[in-house]
Parts: sequence; structure tokens; C-alpha cells
Amino acid sequence: MSAAASPWILRVDKLPQPGQQVLVYVPTAWQQITVAAFKIPTTAGAKHMFVAPDRNGVNRYVKGVTHWMPLPEPPAN
Repeated sequence: MSAAASPWILRVDKLPQPGQQVLVYVPTAWQQITVAAFKIPTTAGAKHMFVAPDRNGVNRYVKGVTHWMPLPEPPAN
């Protein structure tokens, strides 16, 4: 029996579309999986490409993202 393909995409292999909200995986964070949006870096050498709003609605960079996947469809009912 073969294992099912993982829906997680390595960040180094492919990036989401700019502004696209996705699930991100950060193995070193206390909250390893969270929703974030992809942001194109505006400065040379910038490494942080995912942002998520904090409880005050301010976008904060999500550091250490290794994988991402598209958000699932919402429930039908």
C-alpha cells in the first residue's frame, strides 16, 4: 500500500501567490501551524515572506516557515 501524498509544500520548492492566505508550518514555534499571507519581500536579502495579524490586527512576520499548504474549502453548510 502506498502512502498518500502530503498536501504540504516545501517553501524552498514553491511559494504561494502574493497576498494568498495559506496554512504555514513552523516546527520551532509554540503554535506550529497557523494561517498567514504570503508577502513579496521588498528589501534585498529579506527572508521573512509570511505575515499573520496579531490580536491587535497588526501584521507580524512569521519566521521559520518550512512548509505551506492552501487553505481548505469552508464547510458547505
